[in-house]
Amino acid sequence: MSTVSLARPEIATLSPYSAAAQERLAIRLNANEVPWDPSSGAAESLNRYPQVRPWQLRDRLAQIFDVPPQQLLVSRGSSEAIDLLVRVFCRAGQDNIVITPPTFGMYKVYADIQGAKLRTAPLKPECDFQFDVDEVLRVTDENSKLVFICSPNNPTGNSMRVAELERLISARRGQSLIVVDEAYIEFSARPSAVALMGKFDNLVILRTLSKARGLAAARLGCVLAQPGVIRLLDSVMAPYSIATAIAHRAMSILTDEHLARATNHIERLLGERQRLTASLSACESVDKVWLSDGNFLLARFHDLQGVKAILERGRILIRDFSAVPGLQNCARITVGSRNENDLLLEALGNASQSHA
Repeated sequence: MSTVSLARPEIATLSPYSAAAQERLAIRLNANEVPWDPSSGAAESLNRYPQVRPWQLRDRLAQIFDVPPQQLLVSRGSSEAIDLLVRVFCRAGQDNIVITPPTFGMYKVYADIQGAKLRTAPLKPECDFQFDVDEVLRVTDENSKLVFICSPNNPTGNSMRVAELERLISARRGQSLIVVDEAYIEFSARPSAVALMGKFDNLVILRTLSKARGLAAARLGCVLAQPGVIRLLDSVMAPYSIATAIAHRAMSILTDEHLARATNHIERLLGERQRLTASLSACESVDKVWLSDGNFLLARFHDLQGVKAILERGRILIRDFSAVPGLQNCARITVGSRNENDLLLEALGNASQSHA
C-alpha cells in the first residue's frame, strides 16, 4: 500500500484552489490587487500577494536539510505542519494518532480539533522516559494513520535511537506515517532521521527555524516527506501563507555565514547545558535533573510551587509541568545565556536556603 493511499479519500481527490498566475515583470491584472502601494519606501510592496509558495526559501531549506526540493514544504512553524498532517490523513471519529506522552501538547490539540482519536504509549519516569517501540506498536491498530515521535522529546529531552526508529518505521510501513518531530535536533549529538528518507516512504520529518536558527518570531518551519505526501499537504495549505517580508528576511539570514555563527552559538549553549545540568543537580531544592538532547532541561523539585514563587520574585520564568501525569513537581528550564543561567542558579540557591 502506498503512503498516499493512507490519506482521507476526499483529500486524495481534492481539487486545490487555483491561485492567479505569478510571473516576474508581468502586468498583473489577474489577482484583483490594487495598482498603488501604500508602503512607499519599504523593501517589499504590500499591495501584491506573496508567492503562492516561497520557492526560493523552499530551495534554500532543501539545501540546508539535505533533501530534494520536491520533498519539502515550507510551513508556518512546525505546528502548522502537524495540523496539515492530521487534517489530511485522519477521518473524524474513525482514524487515530499515536503519541508518547509526556510530549509536545499540540499533537493532541490538532487531533481533538479534527475529531481524530488518540492512542498513547506513555514514557515512564522510572525508565528515564526512554521510548518503548514495542509499546508503541502494541497500541497501534489499522486506523492509526499517524505516529508522532518527538525526538529530542519535549519536555523530557531524550531521543529515540536510530535503530529503534528504523524498526518502528519498518513495522508500520503501508499502515502509518511515522512523523519524527526534530524541532531540537540541532542540539543533539544524534543524527537526523533524514538519512532514512531514501529507504522508507512512510517517514515524515518536521523541522523548524524557531529554535537553533533563532527565528521564532518569523514562524517558519517545514515538512520533509515523499513528493506524494508533500503534494497532498500542499493542496490543503492556504495559498499565500508565507508573507513576502518574512520569506525575504529568512533568505537574508539563512546564509552560510549565518549558519556558521549559529553553529558557534549552539556549541556555547551546549556548554551551558552541561554546566547547568551539573549545577542544578547540586541544588538542595532539586530532586533530579534528566540528561537532555535539547536546549532545555527537565528537573524535578522537592517543592516546585515554593521554588516558582521565589523565581517569580526575581522575574525568572520556568515552565511548570506538574499537572502532566508522571511529572509531578517537574519543570522545564530553557538553557539561557550564561548571565541568565547564573541568575537562575543564584535564585535557586536562595530557594534551597529558604527550604532549609
